[in-house]
Amino acid sequence: MSLEVMAVTIHVRIFAGLAEAFQQSKLSLPKDLPMTVQELRKLLIDEYPAQKAALTSALIAVNQTYVPDETQIDIQDEVALIPPVGGGDSLPTCMISDAALSVDAAMQQLESVYHGGTVVFCGTVREFTKQRQTLKLTYEAYTDMALQQMRRIEDEIKAEYPRTSLLQWHRVGTLAPSEIAVICAAASPHRDDSFAAARILIERLKKEVPIWKKEFYADGDATWQPNEPADPV
Repeated sequence: MSLEVMAVTIHVRIFAGLAEAFQQSKLSLPKDLPMTVQELRKLLIDEYPAQKAALTSALIAVNQTYVPDETQIDIQDEVALIPPVGGGDSLPTCMISDAALSVDAAMQQLESVYHGGTVVFCGTVREFTKQRQTLKLTYEAYTDMALQQMRRIEDEIKAEYPRTSLLQWHRVGTLAPSEIAVICAAASPHRDDSFAAARILIERLKKEVPIWKKEFYADGDATWQPNEPADPV
């Protein structure tokens, strides 16, 4: 049985920094319904490309409940775009960024009186790979899918370590040797969980998240390096 398609105007409530960026508290978009949350996010990014980073990292709530991307939106639903929740100038726990990454900012993001141990993995660009000098790396990501996969990894690790807070930040663009390419961190009441969760986090990010790098060498050669193949899930 096919679903009836109805052309309506979707009203999306927005808050805090997002509302300031858009200079309004509600966005109105004409669109056929029903549609999925993923389709709505793409529609918003297409309509407001200057706000792509904020729209990509924001959560979407339907009827006052956070929902996954495959959730269907219908005419009677209340839809809200939720920026990262937290005190101060908090950043999303899953982030693809063309700006420099900060270990201090990552530590502040995970700071809590409930945590007894925080483990931070910081991956940097090395100058030599198998005796070849690297001049720079260029990282490219399928951003929408990468963030979706990062959130899935976060949810699954938290299910195994429920009292652990996680963070995954990755750079895109061109990086020189010694620049930070990725930060993965885990914080929990006990150090064993922090060490275990942080190790799983970086290994799964490297295997499952669609991010690639191109290495530019001093001898003039350049090579794309794909992610490690992911195990079927």
